[in-house]
Formats: sequence, structure tokens, C-alpha cells
Amino acid sequence: MRTWAAIAAMVLGVGAGWGATGRGVSAARKKAEPKKPAIVAVSPDNPLLPPQVAADALMPELSVLQKMPMVAPAGFEPIYRGDDWAAYREQFGDEADNIGRKKSSGIAEFATRLIAAADAEAAKGKDGRLGLARLLYLRAVGLTYRNRDGFPVANKAVEGYQRVMDVKDPLQVAGLWTMTNQMSKMAVTPKPERIAYSGIAARANMQLALLLLDRDQIDAAEGMMRQIGYHEGWLKGDTKTRRQIAAVRAQVKQTAGLLADLGQKYEPAVRGDDAALMEIYLYGRYVKCKPELVADLPGRKPASAMAQLAGAIASAEKHVDAAFTAAEMLKNVGENMPDGVLKRRTLWAALGYYRTYIKDPSTERERIKRTLSRMAIEAVIGDGAQGPHAIDPMAVTAPATQPATRPAEPETPIAADAH
Repeated sequence: MRTWAAIAAMVLGVGAGWGATGRGVSAARKKAEPKKPAIVAVSPDNPLLPPQVAADALMPELSVLQKMPMVAPAGFEPIYRGDDWAAYREQFGDEADNIGRKKSSGIAEFATRLIAAADAEAAKGKDGRLGLARLLYLRAVGLTYRNRDGFPVANKAVEGYQRVMDVKDPLQVAGLWTMTNQMSKMAVTPKPERIAYSGIAARANMQLALLLLDRDQIDAAEGMMRQIGYHEGWLKGDTKTRRQIAAVRAQVKQTAGLLADLGQKYEPAVRGDDAALMEIYLYGRYVKCKPELVADLPGRKPASAMAQLAGAIASAEKHVDAAFTAAEMLKNVGENMPDGVLKRRTLWAALGYYRTYIKDPSTERERIKRTLSRMAIEAVIGDGAQGPHAIDPMAVTAPATQPATRPAEPETPIAADAH
């Protein structure tokens, strides 16, 4: 019983504790810890979910005067590290602390120097301190985005940040979203750029939601999707992004429902319920994409349908002639599932085995099975087979002022006094 609980926890990503980033601040500049932690760990009712992270805890600070480095959840790679913060404070700390004494032109000049220092680090590539570069770009935006004269500087900082960010890193994507979300709502941002920034913010929002789903951070993913409506409303002519928003919204909703359902089936699975074991096995293998974490489950109930499916999959990975059998079993299981993420991923796995079977020259004489495979491919695609990377919101990440990011003309006029 305890072994199964441990395996289930590993499969479904139960998280560890929390920790603060930003270590390494020099003793001379070390500040007192804030009274309220930036991270809020929520104890979920669902035993299969890790502690949930508040979406706000993922966002960097854009205040004019930032006194503390960013705090991030354990297990998340920070936007910048403690030594990056220390380097920033060492070079620019005194001037940053007295920024309130400067006029807007002086602030813009200071932010320009921050960008120049960030560009210098970015130019070094992997040999540079990219975390420091991201921090400097963030600070430049935080200082200038509220002022009309500062917009060109803030825009340049966003361009630089996009060049050094990793679109697969949740906190770095959260940084892009924070900047573009704020700038898209500011009257000081020229209107065409406001709409373009809404497009970038929407894509960053979607990307972050998908990355959070990968970590079973359902609350934060749902929180991000609640904020995307503002940008969706200003992208009436950008049909591609609007379709992606609808797809990501559906995936977040369906994944939340799937995890809630699996949470209800946790105890039945512990007791050996066949249907519950099958769903958890498929979730671990094709949604979490970590088959090694469910490798021990078939042995717990060797006569179950789940164990038989696992055996067919294991044979298909060794012998191509067994791929057809594995595909048929996955297809049958997937077709009987309610529409949702688990069904689409199961059918996607079946699709892969059918294609493997057809492409292998050794099956050319198996004309009946090859014909059935071709028919099955059409069927599983029609039933919604979808892989884990079907949605790619960040395919376009050009700077807001470049035409590549601007949506098409709106289908209906946009009010002149809005956005």
C-alpha cells in the first residue's frame, strides 16, 4: 500500500517544499526579509496534486524601486540568481536607490545604461550572465513603462529580454507576460503598440498556462486563463491567436477536470480498481510523458487490462510486428473515454504505433493489417488524437514594434478611447 502511494505521488508530480532564490547578496547590501512571503503554498484537497502556487508568485517585480530579489518556488528555475542580483546592486544599486530624485529624462538615461549593460552580457551568449541580462531588462522596463517619453526605452528592453529568454522556462515566460501585460494597458504606450503588446501578452499567457499544466499547477494555470480575456478582446482580427486561446482554455479546463477525476479515483486505484489503474497508467505515460514512473504498476495486478496493455506496448517497442496490436488496444481504450486530454493523448499514442507499423518495410506482406491501420489512422485523427506539443503559442515572439507581431485589421472598429 505504501509503495503504491509513493509511485502514484511520483507519477502525478507531488512537489517538494519551497525555497527562496536570490542568495548571494553582499553583506553590505543585504536587506531584512519581507514580512509576507512572496510564495503562497496552498494545500490542495486533491491528493494527487502538489502544493499549488499562486500565479502572482511567479511574476517579477516591476516597481520603480525594487529592494529585494525575486523569490521563486523550489523546483522552478529563477529568472535570475543571487549572484546576478548582487552584480546588479554592486554596479547600479546606489543610483537605483536614489532614482526618485531624477527627472523622467534622467530615469530614461539610467534605464538606457541598464539596457546597454544587459546587451553586453547577452552578446557573450552562453559565456555571459544571461540571468543578469534578464534582470537588467526587467529593471529598465520597471523604470520607464509608465512614462510616455520612456516608452521607447521600455520597448527596447522588452526586445532585449525576448532575445535572452527561454520560452520553455515558466518564470522567464512569466517575466515577458508581466511586462507586456502592463505595457498593453498603459495610455502612454502608442495605440498600435498597445494592441501588438496584447498579442505578445496573450501568447505569453498561453505558454505559461501550458507550462504550469506540465507541472500540475492547476490553480495558477486557471488563474492565468482568467486574465487572458482582456487581451483576447483586442485581438479581434488575429484569428490564429484567438483560436489558440480557445484551444488552451479548453485544455486547461479539461486537464483540471481530469486531475479532479483522478483525485476521486485515487483511493479506488489504491484498492486495485481496474478502471482507475488504467487511467492513472495512461496519464503517467501519455500526459505526463514519464513511462518510467508507471513501470511498476502492471506488476501490481498482472491480470488486469492495464497490465495487458502495458505488455503489448512493451512488445511493440521491441518488435515492429507487435505495433499493430498495441495500436489496436490503445485505440479501443481511447474510443471509450470521454472527450478530454487523456483521450486525445491515448489516441495520439495509437496513431504513432499505426504509423510505425505501416512505415516499416518488414510489414509489406501484411496487407490486411496495413489496410486496417490506414483506416484506423483516419478514425483516431477524426476522434481527436492530439500530441503534447500541438499548441505552440510562442512561435512568434518578435518585438512588439515589428510588423510580424501586429494582428490583422480588426473586424469591427476599436473604440478610440479604449486600449
